[in-house]
Amino acid sequence: SLLCGVLPMNFTVGMSVLMILLHLYSLSLEVAITALALFLVLFLVYFRFTPKDGVMALITPLCFKLRIPYIMPIASGLLREIYSVAAVVCGTIVFYFLDGISQNAASLTAVEEESLISKSKFDVSVGQILQNKEMFLVAGVFVLSAIVVYLVRRLEVEHAWTIAIVAGALIQTAGMFVGYLVLAISYKAIWLLFGNILSLLLGFVLNFWCMNLDYERTERVQFEDDDYYYYVKA
Repeated sequence: SLLCGVLPMNFTVGMSVLMILLHLYSLSLEVAITALALFLVLFLVYFRFTPKDGVMALITPLCFKLRIPYIMPIASGLLREIYSVAAVVCGTIVFYFLDGISQNAASLTAVEEESLISKSKFDVSVGQILQNKEMFLVAGVFVLSAIVVYLVRRLEVEHAWTIAIVAGALIQTAGMFVGYLVLAISYKAIWLLFGNILSLLLGFVLNFWCMNLDYERTERVQFEDDDYYYYVKA
């Protein structure tokens, strides 16, 4: 913790990955190898698009545990560039992988002790990635929401940030609800609504601290030089 507090964020990301791999190795070597391959792929995506957004990749799994992951694509669209949602997607994949491994820990132990079980540990661990339809649904909705929030908050309209926050929350609520119905996991709709309401409130907090503009004092100025006319909205 001390080293992570004084060294760059990517060091914290690396230490987190190392700790996860050590814990998974204590469960199963095969699971640790699968996780290592997953992290290598995610690192290629992360360092290619969002090498400075490590904090978003780390906070996303924590927000999932707190049932408010919906704030992350909104925050990404408000505060970062459009490609920064890649860090949120990486955090989302890591959470669902680890959550699946946690839920199947008993099965993984049984695979080690009973040779008659058909599925290998690789099948179980890889299945947490390739067969997790909910993970793909959430990642897709997060990407769509972050893009919409980013595009809306850049519009030259009053209260653009507020509109972007509301639009992002509505897209996530509608997209996830429809997806849950299709996947027959509609029982999660209650937490979906609750989490989006909290995320909406947190989005307004971000708006207050980062872009709290007084639109009643808007001024429009026009001036010119030898070559151009300038129209400025302040």
